[in-house]
Amino acid sequence: MSYLDYWKNRKQVLGINERNLSYISEYNTTKSKKIADDKVLTKTVLNKAEIPTPKLITIIHNQKELRELDFSTLPNSFVLKPVTGLEGGGIEIFYNRDKQNNWIRADKSKVSPDEFYHHCIDILNGRYSIHQEPDSILIEERVKIHHEFKYYSYKGTPDIRVIVFNNIPIMSYIRLATKESAGKANLAMGAIGVGIDLAKGRTTSAIHGKSGYIEYVPGTKLRLSGLRIPYWSKMLQYAVEAQKATNLRFAAVDFLLDRDLGPLIVELNARPGLSIQLANDDGLRWRLKKATGLKVKDVEKGVRLGKDMFGGEIEEGIESIAGKDLIGIYETVTFYGKDDKTTATIAKVDTGADSTSIDKEIARKLGYTEVLDIIDSGIIPENVDYEEGLKIVRKLNEELTKKHDDVYEVNLVKSSHGMSIRVNIILKIKIQDTTYETKVSIFDRSGLTYNAIIGRKSLTKFLIDPSKIR
Repeated sequence: MSYLDYWKNRKQVLGINERNLSYISEYNTTKSKKIADDKVLTKTVLNKAEIPTPKLITIIHNQKELRELDFSTLPNSFVLKPVTGLEGGGIEIFYNRDKQNNWIRADKSKVSPDEFYHHCIDILNGRYSIHQEPDSILIEERVKIHHEFKYYSYKGTPDIRVIVFNNIPIMSYIRLATKESAGKANLAMGAIGVGIDLAKGRTTSAIHGKSGYIEYVPGTKLRLSGLRIPYWSKMLQYAVEAQKATNLRFAAVDFLLDRDLGPLIVELNARPGLSIQLANDDGLRWRLKKATGLKVKDVEKGVRLGKDMFGGEIEEGIESIAGKDLIGIYETVTFYGKDDKTTATIAKVDTGADSTSIDKEIARKLGYTEVLDIIDSGIIPENVDYEEGLKIVRKLNEELTKKHDDVYEVNLVKSSHGMSIRVNIILKIKIQDTTYETKVSIFDRSGLTYNAIIGRKSLTKFLIDPSKIR
């Protein structure tokens, strides 16, 4: 269903009046709506049901507590929200703080302590409240953007909405922040909404909040269709569990994906908006009708029904050819490291190798000297047994991954030559015109023909022609 045909397919589309009368009023009780409307209550109910949410830093209930709050105790990075806010109003996301104690937003604009204080006053006075009544302030940890979305969402972390009805996932989309939306995943401000195939957990059609249907991330060659959503089945499971925990029978469950913690529920909405239908190029009405009255005994059955009934095939060809460059088995690859360091080399494209690897000297050129010096310092004594070596490396893994965001994992490798330490990092690479992030292992390749191998896990964006000459 294209945008032009939208109004010709009214039998499939859910309108606002039918949404209000047939679903919100019919299926959501006053008690369940109260849970969804209050972010603190939402967090309490979900945490009791062992459903993950972002970590709470503090709650400010009134102006007295605000005056008593020592701003210096707040972390440099956090999210501030009205407890009963509506449609993202009043939410501020801070990424850092400068030497003058100004907080810095995603678009690099600054908020002084005085401006911060007055914004808090506005929230407490109910300026953003769904009930237009005095409100409270929720401050929680900022979710770290997942590596899969780094080049798709401008600055801000994208959110994923799952519509759930009768314990069955009905429809979903991901909202991607743009420069126009100032790093916020808000369609009204110019963010992008991309439908998600419920069965596969991959994106389909996309709509820009202000300009209609689009195919690529603005200003790039990154195709919006075919993007894999990590933790997809787990997310659908949490969405159904959240519905059960709150007794919201018709709801939107909003997730953020933290790169370390996975899916976290940030909000429940008892009155879901309808733009999700445009992003999916499909209507909610027929899906809701199909799910009405079904007996769903457990979470697993609900997830399975959602995938089976509403998971369509991604447009033919997307997974195999759309948006992919044709590459040969030898390609010039550019690697991007720390502090804007780059280096290019001829790499072998090897589908027989599981993952990508680079020589230590390339890693040093990219700014990983400190990490490699630790690895090469003889941290594992000679004649130590494997179990003891494993303990040393586990401790080293914890230290390095905590200190370096791009260090993914440190492993102990046992071979016929003895034990060695293998460092895995998340690195941005460029092959032809495609730039993306992938996991790369570092080890000594000085005795091998090529100082870089591109393995199959890093080749999903390409078609490979063995006869193609560089």
